[in-house]
Amino acid sequence: MVLFGVAFLISFSWLTRFALSGRLRSLFSVDDYLLFFPAYEIGARWFARGVLPLWNPYALCGIPWIAALQEGFLYPPHVLYLLLPTPTAFAASTVFHLIFIGISTVLFAHQAGLGYAPAVLAAVGFVLRGTTILFAATEPPQLEASAWLPLGALAVVDLARGGGRRPVAILALSTSLSILAGYPQITVYLVYTWVALLIALLVGGRPGVRRGVAAAGLFAAGLALGALGGGAQLLPSAELLRLGTRSSQSLTVDAMFPLVGYVFGNPGFRSLGEAVAGSSVSFGVVGLAFAAAAPFAARRRPLALWALVCCALTLVFALGPLTPFFQLYRALPTLSWFRLPNRVLCVTDFAFATTAAVGFDAALAVGDRMTTTPRARIRLPGAVLAALLALAAASLLVIVGVGESGDWRPALVAAGGIAALAALAWSRPSRRPPIAGALVALAVIEIFLTPPLDEILPYTSSATAVYRKHEKTFVLLGRIAMSQRVWVLNWISPDVAQKRLAVYGLRSFDDYEPVNPLRQSQYYTYFVDGAPTVSHWPWLFPGNLINLKPYGQAPPLQARRRLLDLAAVRFVVMHRAALLQPEVRDFVQAAGLQRWWMPLPREPATPTGEELVVFENPHALPRAYVVYRSRPAPEVSELLGRISQDGFDPLVESYVEGAPPIAGGPGSRQRGAAAPITLDEERVVEVEPTLASPGFLVLADSFYPGWQATVDGAPAPILPANHLFRAVPVPAGRHRVRFEYRPWSFTLGAGASLASLAVIIFLLRPGREASSRTLTPTSAPARAARRA
Repeated sequence: MVLFGVAFLISFSWLTRFALSGRLRSLFSVDDYLLFFPAYEIGARWFARGVLPLWNPYALCGIPWIAALQEGFLYPPHVLYLLLPTPTAFAASTVFHLIFIGISTVLFAHQAGLGYAPAVLAAVGFVLRGTTILFAATEPPQLEASAWLPLGALAVVDLARGGGRRPVAILALSTSLSILAGYPQITVYLVYTWVALLIALLVGGRPGVRRGVAAAGLFAAGLALGALGGGAQLLPSAELLRLGTRSSQSLTVDAMFPLVGYVFGNPGFRSLGEAVAGSSVSFGVVGLAFAAAAPFAARRRPLALWALVCCALTLVFALGPLTPFFQLYRALPTLSWFRLPNRVLCVTDFAFATTAAVGFDAALAVGDRMTTTPRARIRLPGAVLAALLALAAASLLVIVGVGESGDWRPALVAAGGIAALAALAWSRPSRRPPIAGALVALAVIEIFLTPPLDEILPYTSSATAVYRKHEKTFVLLGRIAMSQRVWVLNWISPDVAQKRLAVYGLRSFDDYEPVNPLRQSQYYTYFVDGAPTVSHWPWLFPGNLINLKPYGQAPPLQARRRLLDLAAVRFVVMHRAALLQPEVRDFVQAAGLQRWWMPLPREPATPTGEELVVFENPHALPRAYVVYRSRPAPEVSELLGRISQDGFDPLVESYVEGAPPIAGGPGSRQRGAAAPITLDEERVVEVEPTLASPGFLVLADSFYPGWQATVDGAPAPILPANHLFRAVPVPAGRHRVRFEYRPWSFTLGAGASLASLAVIIFLLRPGREASSRTLTPTSAPARAARRA
């Protein structure tokens, strides 16, 4: 009944404060429209056709899509996108994960020894406020990865008490599903949280060296089994990490905070400024009151100390370089690999919710002679006193205007809390359940007093109609461009989201993919800035070209227009308003782009400036061609400088890595020719070139491991050509060259995941677990009874 009530409360809150409350579409929710929603839609279409989304040929000249992490294609709950329309599945997945977080938080708190009322308070404090609801609205993979935090913590509690195979399986399941959700930064935070919880419970429980080592060993086994379960995601991602822009090295402080800066906009700083009341990230007066009572929880002291330290430390970490503790954050293994350390606030919220629940449990235990020792009865009233003082202080802060809204209503909640706590202190144990329920209700009411999220989220077909605004134009371009590419100038406009161009068979020159191969980063960064490395905001190549104005003293973009030609970009599409930017207008003119002569289809009425204009690139090279002469590639900067010159003709001579240069035969004096592409699928491309003499077939698709080539059925090597593309040596004559993507990393990883799943199922099989006694401190009567 308690779990059903929690599920109903979360569903009601989501419906009224998320699904039905939005009126705006802003930068806050733009990732939903540019990245997650179109990726989920396309991925579901591919799965329905029996195509695994291992490689995406429609973005960045081709990327290892499953390795790019955030789309979470292998995450089991994403089966919803196969069963339901994408908007409905998007909404259903969100509410499902919120309910799951709430229920698993209740189970964790209860397993840790707290009553149902404190457990419900923990669920309310974790799910209905803070980072959790922000993830739910704007970052689905972060929500999905963090959703397994409470369940893993429940397994840790069982392991600390001497649990056997089942908590190992639950921990492994939580770890693997968090990995498969596609946000490793959050998974790393979860592992650190579980490790700290295990240490706190073992130290507090004093189990002895043998049992402590056994618990630690089982914990490590659970994590290892979970990592194995995530192998289908981990191994391709590790391969991309080795070859990508996000290598396993510490980021600079600037790269870690590419958008929010150190103070203004930093969610950690906001959590402090709005801690008392007034916004969805506020801890709230009720939660703060019971958090103040947590140090007096004699029965749950290890849990209380872990939660307090974890909450304080992660909140300080989220502030970034504002405090010297950030050096500790950077020193911890793997944490400095990721951007935006303020994402650790998901752990802050969980730890704070646990802290408040422990304090609430301590307050409810006042005067309970059946469960406390005389010494505990002397100390436990301090929990009520601390909560009363905290409520009074919070009420005063609200009255004087501390908090985002300056609303006086949280002060009324605090007054109600003071009255309920006073009644609790003088009531008999049998009369406390209604008072406890009233305190939980006050916490819920306080959350509902904060303003709802005012964003239009992609939960309905009307909200996602923005994708269909220019559908007719993109369908027409897909028929005409065929195997060549389209460059859509876009940053935050959902109606021209590059990722959704795959629906129309359009190959986008760029796309919003923050995790990408290094060759792409160097090629595209050189195109814009004239240098292969990013030296300014956003410090890491995000996949899309968000600014056509070069950085520093670099020549304008049109000086490197040839890189656009080499990628077979035939069309450039933009909103008419983009032409108001001098750098865009100058590029169109200087690059020789021609206004497309075909009339665009009639589309729904759009505001002035948002209609599309299409330019054709007359200099675009074929996507597949033959070349008879090659040179060894120099270092990256020099190579990109040479091939970006207008005079560079790759059909006369190309730069090929890993092969001796060829001067060509009798036919080498002539310019190579385009090669017809006869099969062009997501993971297979077939070309039928005709060569006058031995040479190379160059395909202007990204070079990346996992692609295998055959020439007339015989294996052939694939070599990097002109830095970004693929070249295959081909003898004279007419041949069929087949490219197929078969990455060993996914094959091996999928085998590991299946093996781990089999082990987890075996460990979870019905059976009798050996009982074990708790390692947490117990009361004196219980210890005496055990000795007797």
